[in-house]
Amino acid sequence: MPDTSHPTVVPCLLQTWHLTESELFHWLLKQCGNKELAFDLLQETFLRALLQKKAFCDIKNQRSWLFRVANNLQVDEWRKTKEVMFDDDAILSLHGECDEDPHVIDSLAQCLPKALDQLSQADKAIIEACDLNGEPQQIFARKHGLTLPATKSRIQRARYKLKQILKIQCRIRFDEQQRVCCFFPEK
Repeated sequence: MPDTSHPTVVPCLLQTWHLTESELFHWLLKQCGNKELAFDLLQETFLRALLQKKAFCDIKNQRSWLFRVANNLQVDEWRKTKEVMFDDDAILSLHGECDEDPHVIDSLAQCLPKALDQLSQADKAIIEACDLNGEPQQIFARKHGLTLPATKSRIQRARYKLKQILKIQCRIRFDEQQRVCCFFPEK
C-alpha cells in the first residue's frame, strides 16, 4: 500500500523543475550572494511547489510561478536580516571596535541620511519610499508611472549606489551574506 502521508510529485512538476532548477539556483545565488542560502531557498521553493500537488499542473506559466515563489522567499529572508542589520544592540554586541560608545551608534545613524543625500533625487526617493517607509514596489511603480520590472531595476541600482557610498563615506563593511559586519566611525 502506498504511503499517502507525503505529497506525491506530479510529472508536470518534475518536468518543469528539471528544466528550471539550475537557472533558478543561479538566479537566487546572484540575488542573495550566499550559496547555502540560495540552496535553502531553492529547496523551500520546491517544497512550496510540491504542496500544490496536481494544482501545479493547472498553473499557466509554471516557470514564472517558481521564480515568483523563490523571489518572495528571498524577500522574506532579506526582510528578516534587514531588521537585524541596523539593530543598535546587535551592532554593539558584534563589534568590539565600538566599545559600546553611544556616540558610535549616533554616528552610524547620522551616516545614512548623509549617504542618502549623495544619491540622485530619483534614487533617494525610491530608497526612502520602498526601503525606509515600507511602500510596496507595485504602489511606487503605479504612483510614478513605471512598470514593476522597471521599479525593481531602479531600486536595485539605487541600493547598489547607496551601498558603495556607505562603504566609502561611512566606512561600513559587509560580510559574505552582504550584511553589515563592521563599522568604523570617523574620529
